[in-house]
Order: sequence, then structure tokens, then C-alpha cells
Amino acid sequence: MAQFPAFPLWTDAYLADTGHLTTIEHGAYMLLLMTMWRAGGSLPNDDKQLARYARMTAAQWARIKPTMMPFFKVSPDSITQGRLTDELVAVRQKTAKQSDNARAKWRKNRDMRHADAYATDPHSHIPNGCHLDASQTLNLKEEDKSSSILSETGSDHGAGKKVRTSYPEAFEAFWTAYPKTPNMAKKEAFDAWKKLTDEERGQCLQAIPGYVAFLKTKPDLETIHACRFISKRRFEGFVATATSSAAAVDDARWATRLNYARHHGKWDFAGWGPCPGSDGCLVPASLLQAGDGDGWTKFEVAA
Repeated sequence: MAQFPAFPLWTDAYLADTGHLTTIEHGAYMLLLMTMWRAGGSLPNDDKQLARYARMTAAQWARIKPTMMPFFKVSPDSITQGRLTDELVAVRQKTAKQSDNARAKWRKNRDMRHADAYATDPHSHIPNGCHLDASQTLNLKEEDKSSSILSETGSDHGAGKKVRTSYPEAFEAFWTAYPKTPNMAKKEAFDAWKKLTDEERGQCLQAIPGYVAFLKTKPDLETIHACRFISKRRFEGFVATATSSAAAVDDARWATRLNYARHHGKWDFAGWGPCPGSDGCLVPASLLQAGDGDGWTKFEVAA
């Protein structure tokens, strides 16, 4: 059974990208996507295997392969799909968060049970001779927490209140697409991002699909912290891969994407690169119209 059996399908984005496919090609593409999802985000770059996953003969697969492969990020050993990778990262992060919350709830309940047991145990002994009931124990914990907050903020005004930071749209697109791990701090990445030029920020966005594909080929390799990916300019090594991949997208597919974006006001930064009007945009200039990119937002990631 797959780790995540439910496969999210964004119908607007899917139809915008696949309007040129035949019914048979639609079926093959969906079978490959579902198999890739169940396999953990990648499939072997092997025609015999891909034909089997698509439920086709070798000859049938050979006929549709030129139409299928531009949808994928291809390396010598494997193929991945940009949006599927993003969704897999989001689902994994949600699952990890739910697991952390469950553990925290279990620890809280355990502490409360221990406090109740200690308060009602006639043989329990506190050195100073005082016995605390469960509610007093919890109140002390809350006081300790408050003291800790005051010591961190250095002020007793608005202690414990967090100010929500607002980030630019381009950085939000980068942060959404980047293969994050729980130890990454968004603010650290943003501090490094602010030091880049607009052109370099566009390159960062372009580099992510290539970096994600590279990680798939190196499962034992630790993901670079986003701030170091930016500050150490690790993105530069993957920009060429992204540009090569974008070159494989023909004008017809770019036109389909543009029509969708003009109608819905949304742009897939992770899958299509920087938005029209932004540095590093991969869309052929001949297809752009005045106003393209104005007010366009990114696709929302499933919560």
C-alpha cells in the first residue's frame, strides 16, 4: 500500500496543461502520475518499465513518448514531475506536523496523569513538606512559561504575542516550491533572499525543479538548508537544467498556460518558472501580451 494513497489532482491546472492530449494519452499520463505518486515521487527512466506502467505495448509507448516526456523532469536514471513533487512535499510536511501534534498531546496527557497520581499518593514526599494538587502544578508550569517568554522578549508588554511576518510574492513562491525539512527557518531563507538581485531570484525559482530531481537520484543526500541554497549560490548549478527543461516546452503549451493564467489570474511558479513580467521568465517573448503577469498570484498548495 502507498504511504499516501490519496493523490491530489488540481483539475484546472491539469486541463490547462493537457488540452492537446488525446484520450489515450490522457489515460497513459494519469497512470504514470498515479504510479509515480505511489512510488514516492519518481519512476525509473526505462522505456520498458514506463510502457508497463502506462498499460501499453512497447510500440504504443514509442508512439506517444515524444508527447509524454515534456511533462516530466528527466535524468539519466529517473523521471519526476514538478507539481507532483511539490504536493508530495506538502503532504509529508502535513503528516509530520500531525505526528508532532499527536506526540505533544500524548506528553501533555501523560504529565497530567502523573501530576494527579502524585497529588493523591499519601506516600509522596516533597522536601519542603508542601503537597501540590494537579491544578497547582499546572499553574506553576504556566508561570514558568510566562517567565520564559518575558526573559526572551525583555518586556512585559504584549508578552507571548507573535507578529506575523509578511513576505513578498516571489519569495513565497520559492518557499512553497523548495524541498523543505522541519529544521529550516523561513526567516533565515528570506534574509539571504533579500541580498539577491531580481535576476538571481528568478534563477533561484528556475533551479528548484532541477534540484528536486537531483535529490531523487541521491536519496541518502541531506537537503541543503534553503538559506545556504541561496547564500552559497547553490542554485547556479541547477539553472542550466531548468532552462534546458523549459526549452522542451513548445509554444502551444506555453500558449495554453498563458490562456489559463489570463483567465484565472494564477501562475504555477514552481512548475512554469517566474511569472511574466518578472526576471528570469521562461515564456517566449513572442507569446506575451501587454499586462501579462499583472496581479497574477500563485496556485494555492493543499493544506
